[in-house]
Amino acid sequence: MDDDFAYVRDRLPGYVPYGDEDALHDNDMRVRAYVGERLTSAQARVGALDAPLHATLDDVLMLCMFTDQVFVKNFEHAKLDGPLGAALVRSDRRLVTLGERADAIDSANESGFSGLLDEIGNQLAARREPEEITTP
Repeated sequence: MDDDFAYVRDRLPGYVPYGDEDALHDNDMRVRAYVGERLTSAQARVGALDAPLHATLDDVLMLCMFTDQVFVKNFEHAKLDGPLGAALVRSDRRLVTLGERADAIDSANESGFSGLLDEIGNQLAARREPEEITTP
């Protein structure tokens, strides 16, 4: 977890260890904003998108802009340290990493945009029930 936490914290000022509901909300907002900003920048570099890709981008950006109520409900009263906290941090790292991949998307290589959007959407859904990380 320490490597995952350091990776995310280095990119998201204010990212804190999961431990209470405030940390859950704050970290969730920071991660979604980070990914959304990178997707918006990629869209600007690519320019006009075909209708299906534009619709997919809009869908993923909506997921980035608004709190996932299922995610919050699943964890609002949970003990967020230990294995569950580590799982949330790992999920955040995956999203941050996917967001960083958007930095390579431009008009010359927009073919990967659709797949990246699918991966981000899938990871946002997967974080509703992350697999707990246990340490030996």
